[in-house]
Amino acid sequence: MISWLLFNTHLISFWYSVAGLALLAVTFVFIFDYFFNDQKLYCKFLAHYVWGIIILVTIGGVSTSLLYSEVLGFVPCSLCWLQRVALYPQVLLVLAAFKLKDAKHSSVYGTVLSIFGLVVAVYQYVLQALPQDLYESGLMPCLADGTADCSKKIIEVFGFVTFPFLSGVLFLFLIVVYLHRLRVISKE
Repeated sequence: MISWLLFNTHLISFWYSVAGLALLAVTFVFIFDYFFNDQKLYCKFLAHYVWGIIILVTIGGVSTSLLYSEVLGFVPCSLCWLQRVALYPQVLLVLAAFKLKDAKHSSVYGTVLSIFGLVVAVYQYVLQALPQDLYESGLMPCLADGTADCSKKIIEVFGFVTFPFLSGVLFLFLIVVYLHRLRVISKE
């Protein structure tokens, strides 16, 4: 019974999708607070816990990708690997920045990596949303060469939440957090 619960990919995908949608909601709250709220209540919270938040989110993303590929046996496509390249170093980057008290440079590097990851995630999401015949005709090719099909949806929950969607949400959240961090640093 417990092994069924632990390795039921539909159940795991459902809860990761719920978590991704919650992270998207939090991202929009931070964006609204950042641009439209004079008191910036949530941004003050974010500034206080920024390192812990980034570490938790990046470790969560890395753990999720490793769970699906190494434990559940899904083969990541080339675009998934590019998103991993943008995410995995951020764990070490943030840990080093926290230890060395170097928020400025790590925020710049994290923003650049996250923008790259977001662009790849959006590209893959659009690729997966297009009809299969457009993909097969070469109008929207997978830009990288790999073993798995970039247009294949490993998970699809609620009709629109796929891995590239979750990855894009994660990168968007990180961009918002890093940009907020850079703004706080520039005022100091």
